[in-house]
Amino acid sequence: MAAAEILVRGELFNLHQIKIRRSEPIPATTVISATDQPPRTGITESAFKRWGALTAMSDEQADTQGASEMRHRMANTFQLMSALARMRGQRAMEPEARRQLIWMADAIGSLGALERHRIDGTVDFTAYLADMTPVWQRRQGARPAEIRLSCEPLRATDQAASTLALIAQELVGNALAHGYPDGRAGVIQIGLRRLEGDRCELTVVDDGCGFDPASPAGRDRFGLWFVRSLAAQVRGEFTLDCRSGVAARLVFSL
Repeated sequence: MAAAEILVRGELFNLHQIKIRRSEPIPATTVISATDQPPRTGITESAFKRWGALTAMSDEQADTQGASEMRHRMANTFQLMSALARMRGQRAMEPEARRQLIWMADAIGSLGALERHRIDGTVDFTAYLADMTPVWQRRQGARPAEIRLSCEPLRATDQAASTLALIAQELVGNALAHGYPDGRAGVIQIGLRRLEGDRCELTVVDDGCGFDPASPAGRDRFGLWFVRSLAAQVRGEFTLDCRSGVAARLVFSL
């Protein structure tokens, strides 16, 4: 390549003749970044602007591709951890150990699914719930309960999304595990909507058998304590109505 020529992202600039022709792609190690300055001798203003546009596009595309690859790797890591926990749970001899390991596998899998819905530093939580619905449906096995969504578009910060994902996982999991012990059909409704100001509402309502929240055996006591603890992280107010089935409601801030 002549001294008066500059190669940028496969474009060859001849600074004297101001001609541009296609060349072979260059190795990544020789890509010129947006901070590099081309020789100014003999280059016109229009060619210099094209230089800047090409190098800026290269840096932006590299950042976007790098972030996408990182999200993909994180999702794969979460998926692997979830699979390992599930395998250990399935081989556990003690029923309680098996139950706890499967719970851990489900929680890790739910967090990993968030990686597919990160956009500009936020998480599309509505798309996340739509993505998880068939997953929750498959996990219930032969139980015929149906999961339905009624959600408004909502994006959450990374921290809030992780907290909300664990809450949704726990509430839906409890409804599937305890709401229909006789195997009868039912419906679990998941709702998500904005209220006034920065307040939002997440609801999980089932038409199952219900339970007494004051009873020591009421559904999963750890699960309810866990949800209430998580609710505080999003300045949330968590309430239960068990008069007909179970209606769990979380009003939180973003």
